[in-house]
Amino acid sequence: MNNSTIARIILAGYRGFHFLNHGAEILAEGICLGVQSDSILDIISEESYGTGNDYTNDHYLDSGFQFWEKIVIDRFFDPGCQVLVAAAGGGREMIALSRAGFQADGFECSRNMVSAGRTALLKRGIQGALCWAPPCQVLKSEVSYGAVVVGWNGYTYIVPQVRRVEFLRDLRARLAPGGPMLVSGAIQNIRAAASVWVPAIANGVRRCTLRAARYDCGTRFPGRPRHEFSWSQLETETHAAGLSIQARYRWGPFFAIVCRSLAVQNFEKG
Repeated sequence: MNNSTIARIILAGYRGFHFLNHGAEILAEGICLGVQSDSILDIISEESYGTGNDYTNDHYLDSGFQFWEKIVIDRFFDPGCQVLVAAAGGGREMIALSRAGFQADGFECSRNMVSAGRTALLKRGIQGALCWAPPCQVLKSEVSYGAVVVGWNGYTYIVPQVRRVEFLRDLRARLAPGGPMLVSGAIQNIRAAASVWVPAIANGVRRCTLRAARYDCGTRFPGRPRHEFSWSQLETETHAAGLSIQARYRWGPFFAIVCRSLAVQNFEKG
C-alpha cells in the first residue's frame, strides 16, 4: 500500500469520525433542549456562569465600552440620561456609563455576579443599583429610563422566541418616550447544520411528549440555552415587542441593533 492510499484512508477516517462526533453533539443538544421545561432551563442559565470570574475581575470591569457600545451611545443616547442595563453581569457597562457621565442601574440573573458587582461598584464609588432578577425576566420597577442597554450577548441566552419578545416588551415599558434600546448578540451561521437540526430534534422530542414545538432555527444548547439570529428574526421579534430597528451593526459573527418604540415612530410620522 503506497503513501497516497494511506493518506486518503486516514483523511477519510478523520472526516468520518468528525461527522459522527458532530452528529452526536447535535443529537445530544437537541434531546437536552427538548426534554427541559423553562424552569429547568432558567436554573441551568443561572448556574452555568459559576462564580462569574470572567465578568467580575477588575481588568474586565474597568475595560470600558466595547467599540460598538461607544458608537451607539455617542450617537443615540442623550448626555447624562438615566440608563437601565439588562444582563448587567458584574457591572462593566454600569461602570463605563457612570464614568461617561450617565446614571446607570442594572439587573442580572447570576447571584454570584450580582454580589461581586455590588462590591465592585461600591469600591469605585458608583451609586447605581445592581439587582438580581430571574433569568429571562426584566426587574420589576416603576422607574422610567432614558435609554436601555441589554448587556453584551445577553439577548443571545434567552430561549425561546416568545420569552425574548416578552423580555423586549417589558424593557420597552421601562423606556421613556423616544428612548433608545441597544441589543447585541450572535449572528446565525446559515451553513451550520446545528442551527437547523438542534431545534428540529428538540421540537420532535416535545411533540413526542405531547408538548407544542417552540424552537426555531438558530437555537442551540452548548451547555446553556442559546440562540443565534438572522436579521429577519430580529426584525420579527423587535416588531412583535413594539419596537422599530433604527440602526444595525455587524462585525464577524456578532451584531448590535438600536431600537425605539413603534408607538413613538408612528406618532412622529403622524
